[in-house]
Amino acid sequence: MTDMEPGIWPQLSAAQLLCVDDDPATLQVRKLLLESNGYSVRTATSGAEALDAMTEGADVRLVILDYLMPGMNGDELAKRLRKEYPALPLLAMSAVGQLPESLLQSVNAHLQKGEDPEVLLSMIAELLQGTQSAPTTSSSSRERKTILCVEDEELQLKLRRLLFENAGYDVLDVGSAVAALDVFRSQPVHAVVMDYSLHGQDGISVAAEMKKMRPAVPIVMLSGLPQPESENNGIDCWLRKVDVEPEDLVKKVEMLIENCEQIPHQPSTPE
Repeated sequence: MTDMEPGIWPQLSAAQLLCVDDDPATLQVRKLLLESNGYSVRTATSGAEALDAMTEGADVRLVILDYLMPGMNGDELAKRLRKEYPALPLLAMSAVGQLPESLLQSVNAHLQKGEDPEVLLSMIAELLQGTQSAPTTSSSSRERKTILCVEDEELQLKLRRLLFENAGYDVLDVGSAVAALDVFRSQPVHAVVMDYSLHGQDGISVAAEMKKMRPAVPIVMLSGLPQPESENNGIDCWLRKVDVEPEDLVKKVEMLIENCEQIPHQPSTPE
């Protein structure tokens, strides 16, 4: 892999997208995914808020809208947008399997929620460029590496998974120290990204156990606190959450993996 550029499709980096969803967590995840690919993202939690953003003169080049929303649903919003902005690409996202025909007639494309992020990114690129093929990532022709993400906060774990998957990695994610050690024993892992504060056991002790099993696998520890001077236990990199940007985390993990590949027989096989 190469260093993560500001967007997998840099030629679209100036495009502003409007994401509309009544679920704030979904909006946050989608915003992080799109911004990490160079897009400018504006969010709205309702159809009315989305229309207000458009009438305020927001330079929006594509709208991603949810179907099931209280008040004005995605069907009505799509009709309003299509009437006022006939050339604006609209992409509907929904957990509903069968969307109403009226919505399908208003939008340019639709995707099921939970699709692979690459499918969403490809669809956005296609709609913006008017082409049937989207550029591929720099990692497409390389061996995919596996990252083990350990975090007991569900939303943070989901965000981290999307971040690394979008950067071209396979991701194993777990929410506890016990599960992390079980996965580490049984699965090939190229790097570990772990939260310091875990329920029942701190990240330092988990890292120490992992290093006993496979000492060459790099471990990145994320914490709200500075690294204690007296504690290392094989941690390869300690990062304060408030200081590190998502792109910097990806670059750090990439660098550690590349350094480990200089050592023979990497990655270590599970016991």
